[in-house]
Amino acid sequence: MRAGFCARRLLIVDVLVNFWNKLQDKVMKRLSALLSALLFSASPAIADDFVYLECVTKSVTTTKDLKSNQITKKDETTVTTHFKVDLANSRVQSAKDSQWDETELVNGTYIIDEEWTVNGFTSSMKFSMQLVPPGRITGDGLSRNDSILESSTARGMCKEVVASVFEEALNQ
Repeated sequence: MRAGFCARRLLIVDVLVNFWNKLQDKVMKRLSALLSALLFSASPAIADDFVYLECVTKSVTTTKDLKSNQITKKDETTVTTHFKVDLANSRVQSAKDSQWDETELVNGTYIIDEEWTVNGFTSSMKFSMQLVPPGRITGDGLSRNDSILESSTARGMCKEVVASVFEEALNQ
């Protein structure tokens, strides 16, 4: 019985990691174009067509056992992420992942609203980011199967920084 519980827990952890990786990938892929269009039009004096951002986000993730109706885990984290936005080519680079990602803009706001199912877990996420001027980030996600529900919220703010701040974060 204990081995089955451990295997099930590992599967759940794997699904949740995949959920957050997918969220992060979608955010990165869509952020670039939105930042590019909005910041380029709002900041005519940007040198070399690049904008550098520092975003501080607090997230809370709660895991609930649906059979016992008990919260089994609650994590709170605050993360600072740095971005380099290439306005000329509509792409963004995170200091955590030096790979460039291309994205699209939606009416001046960066928005993700999606649902998917993987390995028996149904997941959904909504994410938005205000960019003119750089500002509020909000994100909400749910992932569940018949026995577990994980909910996550993220709230934060971005501000424009100088290139050296991004470069320092990139080299860490």
